This record gives sequence, structure tokens and C-alpha cells, in this order.
Amino acid sequence: MPAFRRILLATTTLALALSAQPAFAQNSEDGASDRNAEILVTARKRQESVLNVPVVESVLGEEQIERYQIRDLQDITTKIPGLMSGNAVLAIGEQMSLRGVGSNSLDQGVDQSVSLSIDGLQLTHGLAYRAASFDLAQVEVLKGPQALYFGKNSTAGVIAFRSKDPGDSLEVIANASYEFESREKRGELIVSGPISPTLGLRVGGLYSNSEGIFKNTATAQPGFGGKNPKYDRIGGGESWLVRATLLWKPSDTFTARLKANFAHDNMRQGGLNQLAYCPDGTGSLPGNPWNFFHPTEDCKFDKTLNFIDLDPAFYPGIRNNGVPFLKLRQNFGSLDLNWDVSPEISLTSVTGLYDSKADTMINGTFTGYSGPAISADNIFKRHEVTQELRLESDFRNSPVNFTLGGFYQNGEISNDFTLGGGQAFLLSQLSSALPSSPILGATLVKGISTINVESVSLFGQLRWKPSEQIEFAGGVRWQDEKRRLTVFNRLTNLPTAVAPGKDRISSKNWSPEFTITYKPSDDVTIFGAFKQAYKSGSFIIVIPANTGEDKSFGDEKVQGGEIGLKSRLADRALSLDIAGYYYRYRGLQTGVNEPAQNGLPVLRTVNAGKAEIYGIDFEARYRPPSIDGLTINLAANWNRTKFIELNNIPCFGGQLVSQGCDQFLNASTGRFTSQNLSGTSFVRAPEWRINFGFDYDMPVGDGMRLAFSSDNQYSSSYLTIISNPNVRPQTTQPKALKIDLGLTLHGKNDRWSVGIIGKNLTDKLRPGYCSSYNAAGGSIFTAPIAGGTTRNASGLDEIGCSSVQGRSVALRVGFKY
Repeated sequence: MPAFRRILLATTTLALALSAQPAFAQNSEDGASDRNAEILVTARKRQESVLNVPVVESVLGEEQIERYQIRDLQDITTKIPGLMSGNAVLAIGEQMSLRGVGSNSLDQGVDQSVSLSIDGLQLTHGLAYRAASFDLAQVEVLKGPQALYFGKNSTAGVIAFRSKDPGDSLEVIANASYEFESREKRGELIVSGPISPTLGLRVGGLYSNSEGIFKNTATAQPGFGGKNPKYDRIGGGESWLVRATLLWKPSDTFTARLKANFAHDNMRQGGLNQLAYCPDGTGSLPGNPWNFFHPTEDCKFDKTLNFIDLDPAFYPGIRNNGVPFLKLRQNFGSLDLNWDVSPEISLTSVTGLYDSKADTMINGTFTGYSGPAISADNIFKRHEVTQELRLESDFRNSPVNFTLGGFYQNGEISNDFTLGGGQAFLLSQLSSALPSSPILGATLVKGISTINVESVSLFGQLRWKPSEQIEFAGGVRWQDEKRRLTVFNRLTNLPTAVAPGKDRISSKNWSPEFTITYKPSDDVTIFGAFKQAYKSGSFIIVIPANTGEDKSFGDEKVQGGEIGLKSRLADRALSLDIAGYYYRYRGLQTGVNEPAQNGLPVLRTVNAGKAEIYGIDFEARYRPPSIDGLTINLAANWNRTKFIELNNIPCFGGQLVSQGCDQFLNASTGRFTSQNLSGTSFVRAPEWRINFGFDYDMPVGDGMRLAFSSDNQYSSSYLTIISNPNVRPQTTQPKALKIDLGLTLHGKNDRWSVGIIGKNLTDKLRPGYCSSYNAAGGSIFTAPIAGGTTRNASGLDEIGCSSVQGRSVALRVGFKY
């Protein structure tokens, strides 16, 4: 707590100093400061100036999205300090973190701690982030718990996307680009305009085809189940998305907005996990004729990897001729109805629908020479319907206003999972050479896990302004959620009975929020907030449950607060925001992977006992009045995270008692099974994230302009696995500086543009997620032994990391009518 007191003192002192500055006019008489016009946001589900909202929030507007060519979630993370992501395999998708809080579990049943809102539709599954970044008007990143207005599963924050609406006149936009590193071809076409005086339509589509940045140099070991890969470059694929917007305004008091999205992705791999650290070299295990490492494997995280396909002759029933793949279909949309019941009361209804199917198969242990002992195949589906109603007051002559609302969600999540083994004859031969190794059949696990979700919540906020300078706001959300798990074994064609009473979980939670806002002038806002939130518990469904097994995990809860200042100074040429925060988490949902049991991988989600975060967010933007067209940007996040109690984490393979594997003794083996990692930091939680750069627009004659942008991102070191970095320093990613540069020539009235955009020009590869596993033994054979004073011949676990985007250089042309 002393750290939070220091943060509180620093931010309060700065707030008081800046509040003493004289108030400046918002706009000059000639309109010269229109470029500094205030940004409108919807952090409290209504349009307000970002300056007035008591929320720590970063905003990317249409101009920035266009200038930086923000096309996906990875691009957004480079612009928002504190926001990070890691790409997981199969149907897990993106794993988001904000201020170090986020999911790191390899399980489809875990919701994100950073929720996604697309045009009012709230989603919590990682795959949904693929389809949001197109034809955007604005991106808002709300930092810290946001339970009052966004409900459960926003314990770290919210990323809100708002796509463009049809305008009052005909608009045609066409863009085409080519990215040289991944050899990606991309095209966009958007048509928008009025159909009648009250009805507008906007239809847009994009198509992209990429070969990927990773070079695959693998060749298969003859006769051991693998085959040479179909693709010599991987990580890419084919994607398309179509979005249609209907906007109906039959009167000044009623608006209806319908958004429909159809997205398809056909990726060359179902996820990549490149070997980044091999402590015992890349030779085969003693007496083992299989070598899962390719002879050229260097165990470095770079753009060259070895990843073989599967030979159908050795994997009966394998799909796609043994070539790993991911096919993702997402159909979703929202219907937003707004009715001004009276000049002071408005009623809003938001109906959401989301339906997705992810069909994927991977080389189960990412082997590079011999075929894997297992293949992983799953069909993941998620379907949900949501309904929100809000009643809002705007009594201009009254100091009191309110918001009342209700929310309902009904959904079904299912994961049809098949864990396949190599042909029994081949593995029997291996078993003869290694009698201790298991003999595997063609299919090891085959089953469907289904989670049914029903959630009801009521929320409300009361706002009191005793004067024009002060506002007190207090609100609460009450949530009642029920989840039920059913498991069906497709090998026996019988349902699987999990542990008694562990097939259903429910939780009722109160999430209060209190804020105080003080405005000493029109250009300065000081605020403080207390917040409480939770994320739903759920079930582990990555692998179907065995009879009598408990697959449930509990809620994640957070409580804390923040104090901040927002200011617009020097005739609004200078924007300066700063905030300090402190939060305590209980039951933080954390993913861990255990050593294989009976030849099968074990993935779990556990609830950490206690954890804390504290830090400072800072953003500044300056537009020098003497240099028209220049904007200087600086943003930073200083963030400290710590697990106060975390004593149930499985040991990594080969970990000795002297290295901390000294918890929970297994009496039958005489070895310990777990480690106490209390005091360690979170995954994807660098202490420092800093963005700095500038934008400059200059006229070049005949109405044309040249736009130059420089945006740089610095990150200090961070963990990619929950671990003790003093024991395994290889789990720490080093500090890095990434540089983005862009140069675009715009024609008269922006009718056309030609530009070249360079991202991560320093080519720093920093994964957001890694895992520790027995790569040398294919996660099956002769597993490293942990919890003793000595190791066996298998030594230590290897470390594999998820793929990330490296350097990107794209040429882009665009046309507007």
C-alpha cells in the first residue's frame, strides 16, 4: 500500500498544480483550433467528452487509424501502452492483457479479462478479435475494471470498436496494399450513402491473402509418421469480411442502427509454437529412434522454424490430408435502438447475436522431424444472444440524473476435441525399443464438452452535481450467472459423469462503483474512482473430462481504485492526462500446463490466491501553434504486478527441489509436484511501456499534402510463462524498441493517396505467450522428472513460444469518391 500512497500523492500534486493554470478558450474565433476539437467517447454508454469522463481511457480516432494503417489487434497494442496480446493455438485465439492482467490459459472455456465491445456487442472469446478491425470510426481502450456499464469479464478493461455509419452523401472508398515481408495482398471496397431521406446504407468488404513471415525449412524423417510440409512459408492464410450497416432516422427522436458482419479465415496453420529454448540440445533421447528435433533446429525464436505435416498413412482419419489448418467462420451483429421518450429521458435497446465455428487441426507437439505422437483436432462453436436495455436521464435544470439498465445473455460453448495417436503398429515398434513407453492407438481421446451459460444483471447509477464543478456518481451492477457442463465420450458413445456437484456452477455478485469528478475549469478534470468487478468462473474444456473429474474453476474478483487528471492547456494545443491506480485481485484465473500423465498432456486453469497491481498511466499530445500540421505524442505506462499468494503451480519438467519444486509431496513417488511462485510478476506485464513519436502534414502544392508519421514503442522485459525468472531466466523476454514509420501522399481533397508504411522496422520478435513442455520426448516418451534432487536422462523441459508479427513494410494506394 505504501506504493499506492506515493502514486496518489504524485498524481494529486500534479492535479492541483495544473488546476491552478488559467482556463483557455476552447476554440478561436476563426476556427483555427478545430483540429483540437474534443473527442467524444462512450465509456459510460452515452456520448461524452473524453475530457469529462472519470475513466482512464486511450482513444484512437479515424485519422490515427488511417494514418497508422491499423488493421488488426496487434497494431492496436503497439499504440496503447499497457495493452498486450499473445496468440494461442487451436480455437483459443488472442490472449489479451491490460496493465498485465489477462488470460494466459490454453483453454477455450476461459473468458478474457479484457472484454471486447463491437458496436455495442460485448464478446469475451479470443477469436472474436480477428474480425473487428475494419472500416473503423474509433477505438476506445478503457483501462481498469469496467463492471458497472460493461458487466462481468471486464476485470482488466474493455476494448470498444465503433465502425463507421453511412453519411448524408454518396461515398465510395477503395484501398489496395501489398506487404512485402509476409507477401500479403489486401483489398478493401466500401460504398456508403443515403437510400432515402431517412435511411442510409454502408456496405464494406475486405479480402487478404498472405503467405506468412515464417520460413518452414523442415523435412520429415522417413518412416516415422511425418511428411514434408506443404508450405515452405507459414503463418499466413486467406481472409475475407463483409459488414453492412443500416441507419434509419424516421424522426428527431428515434434512431435504429443495424450492424451485420460475416467473416471467414482460412489459415495455413492452426497456430504456431516455435522452439525458443532447448536446454539439453536437439539430439534424440537415449535409445529412442525417433528424433522430434530437425537436424537444423537452432532453438531460437526467429523467422525460421521446422514444422512438419502428418502422413495420413500413419494417422488414420487425419483431416486435410495431414496439413495443419484453421478455418474460422464468424457471423455477428447488433441492433441498436434509441428513442428519446422526452427531451430529458432516453431509452436504448441493444440486441446482439454472435455465432462462430472454428475448425482446426495441428501437429500436436509441433515436431520438426519425426511425426508427432499425437495430433490435436477440434471443432469449437460458440453461439450467444444478448439483450440490454438502458434508461437515461438528462435533466439540465436538475443536479440529479440517473442511468438504469438490465442485461440478459444466453449462450452455448462447445468443443469437439479429438486427440489422435500415430498408427498403433508404428508405436508398438517404438515400444519394443523402449518398454517403458506407452503404446498408443489411432484415437486416444474423442469427446464433446458443452457449456451452457445464462446470465441476468441489473445495473444503475445516480449522478449528483451540487455545482457546475463537482459531480458525485455512485452505481452498482448485480449479476446472477449460471453455467452447466456436459461431456459426451465419442469413443464409448456415452455421457461422462464428472465429479458429483461439479457439473454446475453459479455466482451472484455485486459490483459497486463510486466516482468523484472535479472541474476547476472547462479544460481541467480531476477524478477519483473506487471500483469492484469480477470475471465468471467456468470449466476447462480443452480436453474432455474423465469420469469423476472436476473441471471447474472459480470467479476472478478485483477491488481497488484510481485517481487521475485530464487537461487541455495552451488553447487546447496541449493534451495532458495522468492517472495512478491500485487494485487487488483474488482468484486470478491462471493457466498452467503439467507434465504429461499416462502419455496425455494436462492443461489446467487455477485460481491464484491473491495478487496486486499498481502503477501510473500518462498521455500527452502537443500541437505547436507555430508549426501547422505537427503533432508530438508521448504515452507511458509504469506498471508493477505481483502474485501475493500463488502456491499451487505445477513444477516444470526437470525442476529440482533446490530450484523450488518443494510443494505437495507425492508419497507414492517420493517427489514433490508443485512450486510456490508467490512474489512473481504476471505474464505479459512489463514494468515500462512507452510510446513516443510525431505526425506531420505539409502541403506540397495543388491541394496535395504529404503526411509523415513516426511512432516508436519501448517495452521493458516481461515474463511469458508464470515462473521464477531467477530459476528459469529463459522465460523472460528482453527489453525492446520497435520503430514505425509512414509516408503518404494525399491528392486534392484526399481523393487519392499513395503511401508506404513500415512497422516494427527494428524487427523485434517478442511473443506474448510461451509454454514449457517435453519437446524432446514429444510430450509422450520419457518425460523429464521433477521434484527430486536429480534428473533423469530427459533433463529439462524445452520452451516453445507463439508466433508474432515481425517487421512489416507495406505499399498502399487508396481512392475516395
